[in-house]
Amino acid sequence: MTMTVGSPHLRRSPQHSGTGRGPYSRLGQKDLSHRSTGNNSPVGIPLLILCLLCLTSIGPCGAETFPWPEASIGQRTSDRVSAGKRAAKYIACEVCEERSLSLFPNTGDVDEIGAFMDVEHFSDKLSDAKTLCGMRSLAKLFKGRKMEVQTFADGTARLSKLDLDAPAPFYEEINTSDLAFHWQSYAVQHACTEIFRRDGEELAKAIEANFYKFDNTDPRRLPKPEEVRQRISKAVSVSCRTARLCKEADKLRHKGHDEL
Repeated sequence: MTMTVGSPHLRRSPQHSGTGRGPYSRLGQKDLSHRSTGNNSPVGIPLLILCLLCLTSIGPCGAETFPWPEASIGQRTSDRVSAGKRAAKYIACEVCEERSLSLFPNTGDVDEIGAFMDVEHFSDKLSDAKTLCGMRSLAKLFKGRKMEVQTFADGTARLSKLDLDAPAPFYEEINTSDLAFHWQSYAVQHACTEIFRRDGEELAKAIEANFYKFDNTDPRRLPKPEEVRQRISKAVSVSCRTARLCKEADKLRHKGHDEL
């Protein structure tokens, strides 16, 4: 519907008309073109155009809606693959943290954790992106953690933890078929593969160094299991932020809606 100047849709209700204070009081064609009285800002055609741009979500008042594919299994298409790669760039840090933490022994014994990181196989594990980022392992991990890829109209994405009573999100455990392709699963796998392929060895070194760096317990006593787990979590989180793909994700979040 086109609003013409002087349309009743632009007028204030009778009880407010005549006060001279509202932006649409006594609005007419002449007022729109010339009016600038007292402390009121000029009301004219440029303002009307700006408001219409806001309503249509384009221009400076809004952003165009990014066309994410449907969140379901479908044919492998270039659009779905591109969507997976786009989402992967935003969720890289969270994928790095969750996959790294899943490798640690389920213990709070500081000596056992130290021995786990001291041996070379920890670095080997984080460098072997093909094994580390197998889709079956990732599907099990992120289903169990109830972490879901969520997308937004501005073209951004994030990996969000669902409520405890919510059903587990869907992840395709194979995801190699051209006819049954789940692009959110691909996003998680692509993020994992790129993170550890590019920075796996350096991440292992950083996690070990930060684990000992964040030891602020009293040296006269052994750290409690929960303190050890907190150190592991902090060491992994800080270390993942140093990965190249994670730094790129932080820049994207800072900039907002960018074309990837």
